[in-house]
Amino acid sequence: MSVEFQALFGVAAMLLVLLFIQGGLAPAIHGFKWGLGPRDEPRDPSVLQGRMKRIVANHLEGMAIFVPLILIAHLSGVSTPLTVAGAVLFLTARAAFAIIYMIGVPVLRSAAWGAGFVGLAMIGFELVRAGF
Repeated sequence: MSVEFQALFGVAAMLLVLLFIQGGLAPAIHGFKWGLGPRDEPRDPSVLQGRMKRIVANHLEGMAIFVPLILIAHLSGVSTPLTVAGAVLFLTARAAFAIIYMIGVPVLRSAAWGAGFVGLAMIGFELVRAGF
């Protein structure tokens, strides 16, 4: 399996972990009866629950760009040191972004997001260079 596909798997696995954490917060914060029930009576989310919701949404937005780029690269046979580095950078930056956002560090969070964007740009650049 290519490094780019391994990064794709990592990004998908990260989404599963993020969803697990997000889902586990409701019973942990609001009690098992409410958290595991139908949740008919809404509760205000905690700060961490709000962050997790935004982390998951942001991760999905990043995946909406990353997944097609990796699939296009793979299907067209484009795998270069730059696509490999871009995929690894994106995966690493997304993991850093999630952790930094969870603990609430504002400037580093934006830097990690920017690093992930650079990873996407690296892959996109190689695809354009290859004729796409």
